[in-house]
Amino acid sequence: MIATAYRPGKGQNYLHISIAGSEIKHGENIPVNFNIRNADPGTQNQIKHFTYLIMSRGRIIKSGRQERQAGQPFVTMSLSITDQFIPSFRIVAYYMVNTPAGLDIVSDSLWVDVTDSCMGTLVVSGDKDRDNLVQSPSSQMRLKVRADHKANVGLVAVDKGVFVLNSKFKISQRKVWDSVEKSDIGCTPGSGADGPGVFLDAGLALQTSFSITTAQRSEPYCPAQAKRRKRSSLAVIEIKAGKSSQYKDKAKKCCLDGMRENLMGHSCERRSSLILDGKECVDAFLDCCKFYEQKRKAEKESKDTDNLGRSDDDDEYMLDADIVSRTEFPESWFWKVEQMLEKPDNNGISTKILNVILKDSITTWEVLAVSLSESKGLCVSQPHEIKVMKDFFINLKLPYSVVRNEQVEIRAVLFNYRNERIKVRVELTYNPEFCSMSTAKKKFRQEVYVNGLSSTAVPFIIVPLNLGEHEIEVKAAVSGTFAADGVRKYLKVVPEGMRIAQTITTITLDPEAKGKDGVQEEQIKALDAKNVVPRTDIDTSIILQGSPISQLVEDAIDGNNLNHLIVVPGGCGEQNMISMTPSVIATIYLDATGQWERIGVNRREQAVANIKKGYGQQMAFRKQDNSYGAWIDRPSSTWLTAYVAKVFAMAQDFADIDSNVLCGAVKWLILQKQKPDGLFEETAPVYHQEMVGGITKGAAEPDAALTAFVLIAMLESQRTCKDNLNNLQNSIDKAVKFLTDHYPTLQKPYSIAITSYALALAGKLHDPKILMDASKDNSHWEEKGSRFISLEATSYALLALLKMKVYDPTNDIVRWINEQRYYGAVYGSTQATIVMFQALAQYQTDVPTINELNLDVSLHLPERQQPLTYRINLENALLARSAETRINKDFVVKAKGKGQGTLRVMSVYHALVTEKERKCNNFELSVKVKKEKNEKPPEGAKSMVSIEICAKYLKDVDATMSIIDVSMMTGFSPDADSLDKLMNGVDKYISKYEINKGANEKGTLILYVDKISHTEEECVKFYAYQFFEVGLIQPASVTVYDYYTPESRCTKFYHMEEGSALLGRICQADVCRCAEENCFMQQHIEGKITALRRMEMACEPGVDYG
Repeated sequence: MIATAYRPGKGQNYLHISIAGSEIKHGENIPVNFNIRNADPGTQNQIKHFTYLIMSRGRIIKSGRQERQAGQPFVTMSLSITDQFIPSFRIVAYYMVNTPAGLDIVSDSLWVDVTDSCMGTLVVSGDKDRDNLVQSPSSQMRLKVRADHKANVGLVAVDKGVFVLNSKFKISQRKVWDSVEKSDIGCTPGSGADGPGVFLDAGLALQTSFSITTAQRSEPYCPAQAKRRKRSSLAVIEIKAGKSSQYKDKAKKCCLDGMRENLMGHSCERRSSLILDGKECVDAFLDCCKFYEQKRKAEKESKDTDNLGRSDDDDEYMLDADIVSRTEFPESWFWKVEQMLEKPDNNGISTKILNVILKDSITTWEVLAVSLSESKGLCVSQPHEIKVMKDFFINLKLPYSVVRNEQVEIRAVLFNYRNERIKVRVELTYNPEFCSMSTAKKKFRQEVYVNGLSSTAVPFIIVPLNLGEHEIEVKAAVSGTFAADGVRKYLKVVPEGMRIAQTITTITLDPEAKGKDGVQEEQIKALDAKNVVPRTDIDTSIILQGSPISQLVEDAIDGNNLNHLIVVPGGCGEQNMISMTPSVIATIYLDATGQWERIGVNRREQAVANIKKGYGQQMAFRKQDNSYGAWIDRPSSTWLTAYVAKVFAMAQDFADIDSNVLCGAVKWLILQKQKPDGLFEETAPVYHQEMVGGITKGAAEPDAALTAFVLIAMLESQRTCKDNLNNLQNSIDKAVKFLTDHYPTLQKPYSIAITSYALALAGKLHDPKILMDASKDNSHWEEKGSRFISLEATSYALLALLKMKVYDPTNDIVRWINEQRYYGAVYGSTQATIVMFQALAQYQTDVPTINELNLDVSLHLPERQQPLTYRINLENALLARSAETRINKDFVVKAKGKGQGTLRVMSVYHALVTEKERKCNNFELSVKVKKEKNEKPPEGAKSMVSIEICAKYLKDVDATMSIIDVSMMTGFSPDADSLDKLMNGVDKYISKYEINKGANEKGTLILYVDKISHTEEECVKFYAYQFFEVGLIQPASVTVYDYYTPESRCTKFYHMEEGSALLGRICQADVCRCAEENCFMQQHIEGKITALRRMEMACEPGVDYG
């Protein structure tokens, strides 16, 4: 924040407001002081009173005059702080005097914070003294709630440990008032640059008859102030700070990034080759990188392990049957709403007593309460803590999930809060779903000693045998006492192999058009799944939805779906246009459809501001001849210059676009890049190939596609440039002739679609035959393996048909576009985004809607006696209905009635890894895992590994916007710090990452990469921590694929390096043998087995001879 001196108006006249004290509380009376100073005593004598306004929550709550006696330079007013003043208020005061220069208004303001408190009363506590003491798990206690009479009080108990991880969303009275505070339209803590500025900064408008007015303010919110950076810790920071101080602004960040550690071990020169921010950045990066290489030192730390002893059973322990295991460990509970109807006291406060049975967790619960009263408003209580504790207890630590047949170590941590050393017997309860040291006939027990006020971890080795969530129970008893504890939790066991989600079919239900005798019957074939992991299910989902076309279009361009497109532009000339375009799209179509209220009206101002910023930044890349390249010193690109003209033409209705800038770009295209036959040529392709769509991805005949693209840009700019460029129409005519001559010979669907739209836009195409022949089913124009190019081509085809007024095929096309469920992206699919929304909005304008939908649909699923039936009408058309089955057999769907619907069938299963999955298509991929013995893992981690992934694209150009999907080995979690370093430096290796847990049952890491080179390997390296020990670790997978063409992909499986202890077995007695034999262990049989007994056993239910 920058403070500037107050500038007096017509004379040296001042007013200063102050209050005594810094903490103002509700109900207090505070003195407000008015202090004046005037250069001319005669002027001061004119001041008879001060006029004051008091504002809170964006509105004026009080106004008045404070009288002043002659000769008083200091006047005090008493102000009573009522409910209206919470959470803060502003005092604006002024006086008016007549000076030799004319009338003058002298003013000042002051922002005052009021202590955050309820306007009413809300207190939660224990009922009696004993209820405020330490409680035991599962015990009963009583809570006392005191609140305003007739208020509704909501309560919840939350594990305090949740807030240790993240307290951001913890409700408090301060957060309530912080939210209310957003309605304050003042911009400073007080005062202003001058008299009118005081009013402006307080959020007021001033208008007078003597030329003193406030400046116009168009926004309800204040300009954002830059946030101060937090101080980082010392150490190596001093070296980095000293070196980086040699640079300023952006070069300083380049220097600091050069001094970041590079896990891949790349040289400074190799790292600098990835920088796109100009020569100055590269030079600073190299200088600092080489400097830091000479200073860097590594620290080595080792890790100790603990050993546990064993002993035999002893009769001194509490019986197992008497030990009740704790099973409920919620993060939150006690969700209640209580109405305070009890008889109030003299202050209008009601008291209610609530009985509470505590959960099983050893923790501190925070009871949070919120009350809502008609008279007192919203109130948040101070949290009431309930501490739950035992002097001896178990903490059972389990991984999120494990893979079937993997050996896994689980740990039972024994806590002793007594002063003396204790002997403890620990038992793992038998469960046939696992192989473990416990069996059906013999319990596994071991004895350990735990020192006073300390803890000891007891490991158990298990091998899960079946899928699902299975119970693990550990009990422990202290020798010679009745102290004991037990914990029962559930462990998720997931299948081995690869999880595959496959869409079986998508069908349009239209009984009138596709049915027989008014009934449409569809036979859905079972999934032909190969290499399914044994003893796993195939889960099939059937999703049914009504699809009236008008609602599909509105859904596709729903304002809620466009919210994410409004981003701040930045980067080079190409990146700036990539990030500017979505804001242009969103603004045009949300304006056209009047949907801004769905995402917030203020977002339009933000979008327009982003467009203006993008326009201004693009001027930095504008060359003297009005062409554009990625950088000012790079060759000019035909495509980029045409694209700039296209986007600027679209944005000129709500941004001040200079016609010379727009038409200058078109002029350069005509004079420099158009051949005599009308062809536009490209001599400097853009660096960011992801922005050009189908033109250079091998999906098009490049001459025709580029010429069509430039022609579309010129036609869309014609409104502005037709009077500025005399040769514009001649250039358009030449391009039209070139495309018309080549149109019948085009073969690729993308080329045909974009050329059709260009000719139709020029008014030169009226027959859709060639266009429709390029589509296999008249619903979409497909580029195999590329969803985005297919979407872009189909959108161009839809625009062409609308321009030719050929409406019959458009319903099927719009339905196909909607089935893609694509709402645009800021990066990676710019052309698909812009053309799709343009086409859908045009369709909504041109094609009349049909509002008739009344469908009856029945699903005849396998092994169900009765079908599932659904009725779909206009009111519930967009409500998705789903049914599931685990029986992989054919089934039938029947529909009757009027209108259309969409049926999608998807199956999910786990497949064994085959040689086909190991083969790679267009990518080369390698994965290396190494145990980092010299690095210190964080607390709780058993070991640390580095994972290095290297990929190379096997085509003639780089792969842009690729994704690396990493499934983590069981027991391992990726290190966020090493991933942040890959993402945040100027030598960026990844654009972003996501860590998912549970999306596909195993932990998954997704890396987004801007490009993968076709000339050399691109490598990323990061750390991962092992939190649970696993023996015989099953391989995990890494998949790399092209974002645009997912068919181009490669999958490799990785595990620990040969010889690693992590690949070996971790055995306890017969557990390894049990796993190898799938628990068919030789059992000791007592007594003699007769032939009759064998026959009886063979005929028992459950014996399977299949």
